[in-house]
Amino acid sequence: MKISTLFLCITALLLSGCGTMDMRKISVEPKISTENIRKSSLRAGLVLKEHFTDYKYNFETGKQLFLLSKVRGEIDIGKNLSNALYGIVSSKFKSVSMGSNINEIDDVDIYFVPNIKSFTYSPPYTGLSSHSASFEFETEIFSRDGKLQHRINIKQEGSRSNFNQLVGKTNYDMACGAVNEAIDNALKEFTDKLNEFY
Repeated sequence: MKISTLFLCITALLLSGCGTMDMRKISVEPKISTENIRKSSLRAGLVLKEHFTDYKYNFETGKQLFLLSKVRGEIDIGKNLSNALYGIVSSKFKSVSMGSNINEIDDVDIYFVPNIKSFTYSPPYTGLSSHSASFEFETEIFSRDGKLQHRINIKQEGSRSNFNQLVGKTNYDMACGAVNEAIDNALKEFTDKLNEFY
């Protein structure tokens, strides 16, 4: 009896991706905590360039093992990531000005220029592998006179095992979980770095 149940569970996992695995738009919803952020008296500027705020990651794989079709989808990262960074910076500094380039920002002590260096998302190749995401971004911090003060380079990962399907999670849920875990981990590290520097 126990062996048959185990066999059925493993078979279900191996075949979990059968059919179309169209992820649609994977939702990026960063969770940020401002509880442990120490307030600085500096005035900050946040330069959010268009290629950052509009950053999207489109993916389409070949046929995966045990899947009957390609896996495809779109991850809109830039918009909500920009909002999350604004939330972190505004909770850390006395005031925050925002613009798409430095000429739009006046009367600040420092300004931040974030850039997404790389992002990847990989769906599971088999029913037993994981959804995984990797996110790397860099933020340059300049003084009012344009001198580089700090360069923060962060790379974080996230994953969700297909064993989550045993508790009713869908492929879409697990993809969102892996992507958001990578981004949340990166934002937490970014917050910790700010507390080290200011």
